Amino acid sequence: MVLAVLPVPDLVTRIRVRRTARRLVACDPWPGMAATGEDAAQLALLRVLWLQRQTRRAVRRRQPEAAVMLARVTIETTITGVYCLHQPGAVAQLHGENLRSLPLLLQFLTDADLIPASVLTECIGRLDLGTPVKGPAMEAMARHVDKSIGGGAAMSLYDRFYRPASTLTMHGGGAALMLHVTASGKLTRRPARTWARRSPARIADSCLGALTAAVAQRAGVGYARAVKYADKHGERALVPVAVMSSGGFRLALAPRQLVSTLRQLKETGDYIRSGRDAGDPAARAATVRAAMEALLSAALLDESADALDPFLDFIAGKIVTESAPEQAMPAARAVGGVI
Repeated sequence: MVLAVLPVPDLVTRIRVRRTARRLVACDPWPGMAATGEDAAQLALLRVLWLQRQTRRAVRRRQPEAAVMLARVTIETTITGVYCLHQPGAVAQLHGENLRSLPLLLQFLTDADLIPASVLTECIGRLDLGTPVKGPAMEAMARHVDKSIGGGAAMSLYDRFYRPASTLTMHGGGAALMLHVTASGKLTRRPARTWARRSPARIADSCLGALTAAVAQRAGVGYARAVKYADKHGERALVPVAVMSSGGFRLALAPRQLVSTLRQLKETGDYIRSGRDAGDPAARAATVRAAMEALLSAALLDESADALDPFLDFIAGKIVTESAPEQAMPAARAVGGVI
């Protein structure tokens, strides 16, 4: 009996992109203080190659928290790498941040009364490594990247994925703690999911493609495949906030409400596509808004309904405007272009 071998989606392209990325890392041995922005970007690319593999491994092993953390680090490393390509003093900034962090890493020695603070300060000063300075924040680097190359790909990564991953997974603030509280107020050992299962892997893949394309472009090497790879996976990654919202709606909807909700969704979609009441935008917006409000009321508590009134007004007007017969709705891309 011959067993059919199912093809692994995207495996061949992933292997080729990874091979291209490895070939672009040419800063071996590391030039030390003589390193340029291109060298730093190549070092970032080497790390993203590792992080992509670790993120995909965490996804396969169904370790959602680890996968989200790894994907966040991948975004941070990618933005840092591209920043080094477009900011002449980036390497000096990163080095200054390392020097600033050195006393903090050794602070435990003085806290334990092993070394006086003055002695530690004098020892670090005698290393003559340079002046400690605070490096740029991640948001500032992302904005600089977008300003340098045009577009908003870096800030899209930061706002849509990096920030939610930081708030909901990396940090131990109130938002992360509340993941262990259900909608009914009960505690649960397993926290609510903050991201779709495979989205961290998609983001890691997209970051590898984007950074590979950026380094290849600077090196004068073909990068079309890496761009296509980055765009393809970026478009397939779901935003964490949307995943959490959809999960809440699924829990709030009772099984008996599901059929009527789906029917109402279809009727609303048919109405929008039909162009009915096109000559009366106000009536059309009111109809769409009423339908959306009815859908949301099935999944939200009564006391929270008023908070969505501004959103309902805005989105109903936007749908009516962009679904007019003479206009076409633009397609949005999650992560696009070379960063």
